[in-house]
Amino acid sequence: MIKNYLKTAWRNISRNKAFSFINILGLTAGTVCCLYILLYVRDQYGYDTYHDNAQSIYRIRTVIDAKRAGDVEFNSATASPPIAMGMKEDFPEVVLATRIISVPDASNNLLSAAGSSETFYESNGYVVDSTFFQMFDYKFIEGKPFHSLDEPYTVVLSSAVAKKIFGKEPALGKQINVANKDGATLLKVTGVFDETYGKTHLDPHFIMTMNSGGVGDFVHNNQQWAGQNFVFSYVKLNPKADVAGLQAKLPAFLDKHGSENLRQLGMTGTKHLFLQKMTDIHLHSKGVANQISKVSDAQFLYLLLTIAFFIQLIACINFINLTTARSLRRAREIGVRKVVGAMKSSLIGQFLGESVLISFIAILLAVPILILLLPFLNNLTEGSITVSALFSPVVVMIIVALGLVTGLLAGIYPAIYLSGFKPVSVLKGAFSFRSSSVVLRKSLVVFQIVIAIVLIISVIVISGQVRYMQNKDLGFDKQRLIIPLQSEQAQQQYAALRNDIMQMKEVSGTAGCKFYPSTFITNDFGLYTAGHDMTWAKGTKINSADEHFFDLMNIKVLLGRNLNPGDTSNQCVANETLLRQLDIPKETAVGTKVYNEYDNYKQEYVIVGVINDYNFNSLKEDVRPLVTFYSNKPAYLVVQGKTDNYASIIAGIGTDWKKLVPSTPFEYSFLDQDVAKQYQGEQTIRKISNSFTILAILISCLGLFGLAMFTAQQRIKEIGVRKVLGASVTGIVSMLSKDFVKLVLISLVIASPVAWWMMTKWLGDFAYRFPISWWIFALAGVIAMLIALATISFQAIKAAVANPVKSLRTE
Repeated sequence: MIKNYLKTAWRNISRNKAFSFINILGLTAGTVCCLYILLYVRDQYGYDTYHDNAQSIYRIRTVIDAKRAGDVEFNSATASPPIAMGMKEDFPEVVLATRIISVPDASNNLLSAAGSSETFYESNGYVVDSTFFQMFDYKFIEGKPFHSLDEPYTVVLSSAVAKKIFGKEPALGKQINVANKDGATLLKVTGVFDETYGKTHLDPHFIMTMNSGGVGDFVHNNQQWAGQNFVFSYVKLNPKADVAGLQAKLPAFLDKHGSENLRQLGMTGTKHLFLQKMTDIHLHSKGVANQISKVSDAQFLYLLLTIAFFIQLIACINFINLTTARSLRRAREIGVRKVVGAMKSSLIGQFLGESVLISFIAILLAVPILILLLPFLNNLTEGSITVSALFSPVVVMIIVALGLVTGLLAGIYPAIYLSGFKPVSVLKGAFSFRSSSVVLRKSLVVFQIVIAIVLIISVIVISGQVRYMQNKDLGFDKQRLIIPLQSEQAQQQYAALRNDIMQMKEVSGTAGCKFYPSTFITNDFGLYTAGHDMTWAKGTKINSADEHFFDLMNIKVLLGRNLNPGDTSNQCVANETLLRQLDIPKETAVGTKVYNEYDNYKQEYVIVGVINDYNFNSLKEDVRPLVTFYSNKPAYLVVQGKTDNYASIIAGIGTDWKKLVPSTPFEYSFLDQDVAKQYQGEQTIRKISNSFTILAILISCLGLFGLAMFTAQQRIKEIGVRKVLGASVTGIVSMLSKDFVKLVLISLVIASPVAWWMMTKWLGDFAYRFPISWWIFALAGVIAMLIALATISFQAIKAAVANPVKSLRTE
């Protein structure tokens, strides 16, 4: 029976090539999109699942509540140094604790083999407790993980870093130098791990034991329970532990150990600790700052799944519409089959077989197309899906299930509809379309166009927001060259480097700073004015720079004076936001004293100047309070060229760099590109929206094209009569198009509020937003109308210019 169904299905597909081609093309395009998104989502949900005890490992997060309107809430992936080990001591539910430090202000470390002059920068270097490899599972290529970091001054490398340093030689037992702006440390290699084994939010490139002096000693000896929230802290719980119960004990735990610290920093009752399951970190960390590495967002995946569902649904709607529209042609076949004894169930089986066959033909075409498109799609989503992932048993099952579900979804209504024809009416020639099928067909077309218009509006708003962020005046000039000084030698040579660079005729200025706009400012403290205390203090970011920084960046000094080399560590320049939050009048701001207090020691600072608010962080956030102190030991050198052509400037600086800092590789970046990287997620969403909107429109156009073709064929005799009676081509095209125009207008009315709600919600993540105006909806309607008319017009004009003699000679 199944063989007979397949034969009949194939004959019908072969007999109706145009409609079969439209159906298969639409389903193939939808399946490529849907299949890739399913693979991508599956890949994203695989982070940190490979650890043996993944479900029992939790990260300790810190949230500091805003004390009053205008204050910014602190929501961080980090915690204070003693918290993790304190939980291990106090709670029997905690069986293991470990801490990870990403060295502050050292995004890259300088690595080299001991005794070698060949050095290179490497990111994602962590300082960890010796319990790190007891908690997290890594596949070791050299050495053994369990006690690899017990000894002082030891390091474990990823295989990629080991290859960079030692080539094909074994790394175990050899020594390397790890250097940054704080100096160099000699470490012994005690292991090499395979970084390709399992996906993890940690993504380490090299891992140093905390028993290596420097920041490790600082953390070991640190008893600050309120501030110093810079340590990534993890605990492994007993599998039977009551996580909710442990969470409920944390306020009392923090108060027990840190009440005095909390009181001194004005944080009593405002600091909270939260346990976050490790397997939730990659996808469920929206709004959590200070991530150890880049994370994704579950809402982004839900968006992709929604897009995949609707695109596949559009393709299925095309199938439903074209199949039911062509039902008149199959009416006699169905009538004859019923007369000779065919049951309704067997007819349903036959029609479902046809739709499933078309679906699997689409699958067979989609898989090789997807393989060809993988580089483009991975670039689009910043994914890493490989060809081998397509052929894993689970994915094969997903592909088969997708084919079956698509075939059944597309074919179930046409099967029930077609099998319900009455043979007497059909064979007498009295068959006509049911009004319900016509209404359904129009409703499905409206649904398709609604989806297309919603996507068009989304693309306009998302693109507008990205352009708005790129073009908004941030309060500083973005056309600058940034040179990191991430080694001790580079910082010592800052003055000499600056002098040499200033001799270049292409350079108009240089400056130094600790943090430049778009880099995360790790330093902050609370400030208050006279008559208040730390309970009233405002969280304030701290930067340092030399006397040239504000002028070079075109940051305006509104009141008072600039920084100068004679400034003490108690003199600072404040931004306008700090004045507003501390209720300091502008006319008295210069000379105003502000205070910070810790451990019963009160520190006084004097405001010597006020600068304009500039967006040193992303436009997703409001400008935070900021103070800047003088420093002649910057972490970054900023260069301004006289032209936009920086090629010769970079070449010249490179020569000076090799002369003055020979043991440190020369690196640079452009400030405008660094600023743009803050919106990489939005850029990705824009690219995905653009691509999938085009795909959805193309699939919808295929459906409209097929329906226009069928409508023209159905009304061919009417068109012939109208032409004989003098109807013009324009009049006939207008007659055939007006119903589709009405459907587009109805779709616009439905789509507009839906798109407005979606985009308003999406824009809620930004402090500075692109306005949603009426013209966006009008433009989307015009685009949809033009696309629909362009699609329909070909068939309408073809029917209108046809010779009426051919259509009427049988009458």
